[in-house]
Amino acid sequence: MEFIQFLQGELLLTGTLFALIILLIVNFYSEKFRKYEVVDTNGAVSLMDDDELVILDVREEKERNAGFILNDINIPMGQVKGKIDSLEKSKNILVYCKSGTRSDRIADLLSKSDFQKVYSLKGGFNSWLKAELPIDK
Repeated sequence: MEFIQFLQGELLLTGTLFALIILLIVNFYSEKFRKYEVVDTNGAVSLMDDDELVILDVREEKERNAGFILNDINIPMGQVKGKIDSLEKSKNILVYCKSGTRSDRIADLLSKSDFQKVYSLKGGFNSWLKAELPIDK
């Protein structure tokens, strides 16, 4: 009874608590049901054993001045929908951006567009640099 009175007296705290619980539930289920896989740099390097792997950089052209992963193709995020037909749905695709946020969105788009095996690089190009993996400029 005292707990209910406390919650009633602390509406802001109660609302925040419920919002956090809902966000945790949504986050858990979105990860469980997503159709693409998030890989770290080690996983990405392992994927590169496949000579036909498509490495898709969705950063803007100016961001590529910092470097890019060898043998990638660059289609900025805003252009992917218009150029989606230029990608082969049967090939494995590793998507990356600067930090991993845009690549998750594009990986989700590709997987919902019937691409067979789609991966997103966790931490994006920043994690690639941090792991001191080879880049091109």
